[in-house]
Amino acid sequence: MRLVHRTWRLVLALGLLAAAAGAALPALAKDVGVSIVDKSFQPPNITVDAGDTVTWTVTKSIGEPHSVTSGAPADTGTRLFDSGVDKLKDNGSSYTVTFDTPGTFAYFCIVHPDVMKGEITVVAAGGAGGAGSESIDPQRKLIAAGILAAALVLLFGAAWLWRRMNPA
Repeated sequence: MRLVHRTWRLVLALGLLAAAAGAALPALAKDVGVSIVDKSFQPPNITVDAGDTVTWTVTKSIGEPHSVTSGAPADTGTRLFDSGVDKLKDNGSSYTVTFDTPGTFAYFCIVHPDVMKGEITVVAAGGAGGAGSESIDPQRKLIAAGILAAALVLLFGAAWLWRRMNPA
């Protein structure tokens, strides 16, 4: 019977640890939005951390299709991402890409290549974007503090529970 109780406690502790990790991972990455308004990307140039997701959403449709295509109009090589032409036409239509690798990624609309251009700059997660880079986003600091507080509560609670179930 004692083995069953110890196994149950171990499973409980691992479950609490998995729950804390599961709560922390989505909070670290963020979703950044770019609006497609008429024949423009707003904002056209953004900086994100590696692991962040960028979502382009049609917020003011003109009744014509759009695309979000990596590279420049003159490029003929392989595209890193491409929404296709028919996906982004109506208000609310969206296309999402997660950027895992640091670098600079130009993009444009195949239908309107002269007026619809933009650039995504991806910096290493939590890393500096070079000289003069911005400080850590205050919202991320708040999220990190919340995760730390939750982890401490879980760990101290688990220690209390362990001592209660295993008296010396």
